[in-house]
Amino acid sequence: MMQKPALIFEHSPWFLVLCVLAGAAYALLLYTKSGPWGAGLNKLLFACRMLTVTIIAALLISPVLKQIKNLIEQPAMIFAIDNSLSLAEVTDSVQLAAFNEELRQVASEIDDQYRVEFRNLSGDESDEFPKQVQYDKQSTDLSSLLNDIKQDYEGRNLGGVVLVSDGIYNQGVSPTFADYNFDIYTLGVGDTIQKSDLSIMSLLYNKISYQGNKFPLIAQVTHRGYAGQQAKVSVIKNGNVIAEQQVKLSGDNQLVDVKFLIEAEEKGYQRYQVTVERKDGEFTYTNNLQQAYVEVIEGKEQIALLAPAPHPDIKALKSAVESNANYTIDQYILSINEDVQKLTSSNKKYDLVIYHQIPDRSGVYKRFTEKFEKEKASSLVVYGSQTDVRQFNSFNKILSLDAIPGEYDQVTAVFNQGFNSFKLSDELQQSMDEFPPVVVPFGRVSMSADADVLLYQQVGSIATNKPLIAVMHQNDSKRGVIMGSGLWRWKLTDYAENGNNEAFNELITKLVQYLSSKEDKRKFKAYPVKNEFLTNEKVVFDTEVYNDLYERVYGNKIDLTLTNAEGKKFNYSYITNENNTRYEISGLPEGVYKYSASTQLGNKRETVNGEFLIKELQIENINLTADFNLLRKLSDKTGGKFYKADEMTGLKQELTTLKAQGTIHTSEKYLPFIHLKWLFFLLLFLLAGEWFIRKYSGGY
Repeated sequence: MMQKPALIFEHSPWFLVLCVLAGAAYALLLYTKSGPWGAGLNKLLFACRMLTVTIIAALLISPVLKQIKNLIEQPAMIFAIDNSLSLAEVTDSVQLAAFNEELRQVASEIDDQYRVEFRNLSGDESDEFPKQVQYDKQSTDLSSLLNDIKQDYEGRNLGGVVLVSDGIYNQGVSPTFADYNFDIYTLGVGDTIQKSDLSIMSLLYNKISYQGNKFPLIAQVTHRGYAGQQAKVSVIKNGNVIAEQQVKLSGDNQLVDVKFLIEAEEKGYQRYQVTVERKDGEFTYTNNLQQAYVEVIEGKEQIALLAPAPHPDIKALKSAVESNANYTIDQYILSINEDVQKLTSSNKKYDLVIYHQIPDRSGVYKRFTEKFEKEKASSLVVYGSQTDVRQFNSFNKILSLDAIPGEYDQVTAVFNQGFNSFKLSDELQQSMDEFPPVVVPFGRVSMSADADVLLYQQVGSIATNKPLIAVMHQNDSKRGVIMGSGLWRWKLTDYAENGNNEAFNELITKLVQYLSSKEDKRKFKAYPVKNEFLTNEKVVFDTEVYNDLYERVYGNKIDLTLTNAEGKKFNYSYITNENNTRYEISGLPEGVYKYSASTQLGNKRETVNGEFLIKELQIENINLTADFNLLRKLSDKTGGKFYKADEMTGLKQELTTLKAQGTIHTSEKYLPFIHLKWLFFLLLFLLAGEWFIRKYSGGY
C-alpha cells in the first residue's frame, strides 16, 4: 500500500519562481521576433524552450520525491512436528497416516488467516504439509526446534506455534526452561500409560582398545513390572555368545549395572550385540538389544626418553605424553645401570626418541643412537645445562649454536603464525602469555634451510628470531629441538591458571604426534572424512591424487567398493574435479564397512583400503511413555493451550477464532528528481522537438 508521495527540497521552494522566470526570460530572448514560421509555431517553440530551461534550473535546487510504502505482513502459524522414532514405535502406521491427514485439514482451515509453515526435527521447512511424514529421527531435541523458530522470526510477525509431539526429549534441555515470545499450542500424541517393559538403557565402554587387551563393557538394564525376577544379559559377536550373566531385577525404573570384561582379539572395528532376554508381556522388544562398536588397534606408538640424570622436565614431558592413550613412553636414566641394561636388552622399536640434555659429556648415549638411526626413529633433542654444545650442533641436525659458556637467557615463548605443520589451539596460544620464562643458552643460532620454527624466543618484551622449539622433516626422518630448560614450570602454571594441564599437554602431545607419525607419500588417497557416521548421515569420502612431482591432479575416475559384515558389496564410481574432491553416499544401514578405492595412475593401478562404522543412536526406543505434563506446562507458560490427538477439533476452533493481526512495515524512499529517467527523456523530447520544428520550418 503506497501513500501519497511528497515533494521536498534541499533549498527553499521559492527558488522555483526564479526558475520559471529564468525559463521565461530565456524563451522571450529567443522568440521575441517571429521567424520564418507562423505565430502559432512561435508560441509552441516559446513554450518548449521555457519548459526546458525551467526544468533544468529546477534541478539545480535538488528537489526530492519522498515515497512512503506500507507493507502488511500476514502473521505466520508454524506447525512444528516431532518426527522422531518414538512416535512410530507406539502408534500404528495407519493411525499415523489418519492423524497426519487431520492435521493437514486443520492447517488448510486457517491458511486464509495465517501464512502456514511446517517444520520438523530434521530441519525440513515447507509452506505445504508434507505428503508423507517420515517418523525416523533418531533423537529428539525440542528446545533446539523451538529456539530455531524463535531466532528465525525475531522481529517478524509470528502468530503462534503448534507443537505436535509426545513430549519426550533425549537431547538438549527441557523446552520449558527457555522463554518464548510467542504462544505455543501443543498437540499431544502417544500413550501416557506406563507399560511393562525390560530394556537396556545404555552401554558404557571405551571406543578404542588394543589388540590382546581386555576392555570393560557395562550394560545398564532397567525395567517396569518385573521386580524380583531374573534376567539374562548376553554379549554376542559374529552370532556367538561370548559372555552372559544372570541378574536380579530390583524395583521399577531402577538401573542394574551388568559388567563384562571382553577380550579384544581381532583388530579393526568390532561389533558386539548386547541383549537382555525377552519377557512375556513386554510392550516392545526393540529396546532389548543395543550395539557396541569398539575399534581394536594393533598397538600404541612407542616413545623412548633418554636422559643422563633425573630432572623435573622429564616428569613433565612423560606425563604429557601419557595423557594421550595412543602413546606409551619408556624412561631411561643413563646414569642408572639398571636402566642402561634394560635399554641394551630391549628389542622394542621406537617411533620417537626424546633426548633430554643429550648429547652430554658422559657419552653413554652413543651406544644406542646408531640402533635408533637404523630403525629410522624420529628424534626430539631437549637442550639443558648438561648438554655438550660441540656435539649438540652435529647431533640435532636442525640448528647450530655458537654459545658463550656459562651465559644463559630467561625467555618466554612466542608462537610463529607462519608455522603450518600442525595447529595449536587459540587457548594454548593465549596460555603462552602466562607461561613463565625458561632458561636457554646465550649465543648466536644458525638454522637449517629445511627447519620450521614453532616457537620463537622473546626476551622481555622483545621478540627475537631465535627458535625455542623447531622441527625439520628431511628424507624419511623427522627431528625436533627444544632449546629451553624449565618446562615443568609451564605445567605448574597451566594448572594454577586453568585447573588442569590441557594447554601444556596439547603442546607436547601435538609435537610428539607430528614427530612420531610417518609421512604418507602415496600418490592416491581415498578415505572417509571421519571414522564413525550415524545412519541418518551421509558417508563422505575425500580423495587426493598426485602426479610424480607430488602435485594435486584432478579428473581421475575413482572406483569405490564397500563391503558390509555379511559380505554384501556396494559399488560406486566418481570423477574428481578441482572444485569438488568429495563423494557422498546415503542410505547405508548400520554396521562395519570395509572399503576399497582404486584409480589408474599411468600404467599402474593404485588401490587403498580401510574401514568405517555406521551406527544408530539407539535412544528413541528407551523411553516410549508420552509426557503430556511437559506439553501442558509449555503451553501454560507461553499463553497457548494443550490438546490431545483426539481433540483436533478443539485445536481447529481455537486457531480459527484467534484474531490474526497483521503487522504494518513502513518504508520511506527518497528519490532525487535528477535520477528520474522519464525526466531525462522529457527534456530530450522537448529539445529534439524544438530543433525539428525549427529545422523543418527553415529556421536553421
